[in-house]
Amino acid sequence: MTMPCVHPAPAQMAQPDSRRAARSATVLLIGKIHDGRSTTACLVLNLSEFGLMARIAFSATVGMRVAVEMRGMPLASATIRWVNGTRVGMEFDHKQDLNPVFCLMSADGLVARAPRFPVRLKAVLRIAGRAVPVDIGNISPGGVRLIAEITVERGQTGQISVPGHDLCLFGCVRWVQDGAFGFHFSSPLPLSALSRCLQE
Repeated sequence: MTMPCVHPAPAQMAQPDSRRAARSATVLLIGKIHDGRSTTACLVLNLSEFGLMARIAFSATVGMRVAVEMRGMPLASATIRWVNGTRVGMEFDHKQDLNPVFCLMSADGLVARAPRFPVRLKAVLRIAGRAVPVDIGNISPGGVRLIAEITVERGQTGQISVPGHDLCLFGCVRWVQDGAFGFHFSSPLPLSALSRCLQE
C-alpha cells in the first residue's frame, strides 16, 4: 500500500513508500474536507501528487473515504491511510497536478483563492465610526462575504467581531456588489477559529 507523504509513526498505518514520500512538499494551506456527512476545514501540512498529511478537527478512522479541496486543486477523492491524534494521512484516488497549488495566480489570470465555506453567522462590523450588524454568508481563512444594509466603499478599513466565537479581526473592504461586500482580514484566520465558525 502506498503512502502519500512524510509523517510520524502512528499506531495504525500502512507501510510507507519512500519513493512517493520523498516527493512531498511542506505546505501550510487551509483545505476543505468532506467526510460524507459534513464539510469542515483542515490544515494541510504536506502534500504530494499522491496524497497529503493534514490536521483535522473531526474524528477519523483508517479506511474512511473523504474528498478534499484546496487552493489551486479541485475536489479530489481520497482514502485515510493512517491516523495519529488530530493528524491524518490521505491517499488520493488519482495522481494530482500540484502546479496550480503553488501558483498565486489561477489559469484565468485571477488570484488563486482558498476554499470558501458557506455559513450563516451574525456579526458586528465596526467601520466609519459605526457598529453595524451584518450577516456572514461565507468565510475563508482570508476573509468573509458580508450582507448588510450599509453603504461601504472599497478600501475602507474596519473590524469584525463574531459574538460567542471569541473572534475579532481587522481588515478592509475588498469588493462591493449587489448588497454584499467582501471583507479581507489583515491576518489569516487560524484553523481553530475557522473550525469553531463552521460548527455553528
